[in-house]
Amino acid sequence: MDAKEMCDFEGSTLFYPYDEDEASAVINYWNQTQPFSWIFIGVSTPNAREVFETVDGLSISQVYDAWGPGEPSEAGGIEDCVVLRKDGILIDDQCTKKLPFICKKTLSTLEWNKLCDLPDMGYEYNELGRCYKFHLNPRCWHDAVKICDAEQSYLAIINSDAEANVLVNITKNTPKDDVEDTNYLNGAVHLGFKFNHIWKTIKHESLRRSGYTKWGVGQPDGKGKETCGSMFFNGKLNDISCDQRCFFICEHEPPTLTTEYDFRFGRPN
Repeated sequence: MDAKEMCDFEGSTLFYPYDEDEASAVINYWNQTQPFSWIFIGVSTPNAREVFETVDGLSISQVYDAWGPGEPSEAGGIEDCVVLRKDGILIDDQCTKKLPFICKKTLSTLEWNKLCDLPDMGYEYNELGRCYKFHLNPRCWHDAVKICDAEQSYLAIINSDAEANVLVNITKNTPKDDVEDTNYLNGAVHLGFKFNHIWKTIKHESLRRSGYTKWGVGQPDGKGKETCGSMFFNGKLNDISCDQRCFFICEHEPPTLTTEYDFRFGRPN
């Protein structure tokens, strides 16, 4: 998963400075808080060589374009992404490099999910004291883990029959007919467990200890080739190839409030 995609999944955009004031503000904060010397920004050549555009389609000439001497250099046509240095200078570089990056979200688009205590309105709180988000963008198992982690959550783990019922209902009630992506396994969602000598949750607890071991008929049946975990839409567990793309559910544990359950559901103590 690349930087742009990660920011997209957070409901933000890959940062690029719009003007000198924004560049200065971000660089000042960066210098005060971070040790790294350069970052990828949301500028690249998606359509034509040497034509640099922002992630939202603006020419770099319309925004901050403080190129260093001799930049962009193209270096044989392999430098299609843009790096911002700590001194405010831009250089082009290879997109395949692994560098830090910053995601940007404007104040006008920032909403706080009070019940789940995180900046994502896609999470829904329920009476088990957990928040869940059903992702309609099919991903492989490892990408699903990364996305949930980026959302300050984790790939959902079933700990009881009651929680299985919650996930079944979430899955049932989430509209799926408009999903344009057709390259995924329908009928299952990735969950947070994996085979490593035994089936364990991503919190390193055996499935048996986690409290839920209801497999689908004939499951697990991968015979060592399907080592990641999923749930059929009916709530039964299924082993799945880690590379198989499908929907997934993230789980978030909000901090306990003093008024906790009753406050969240509008009930008197």
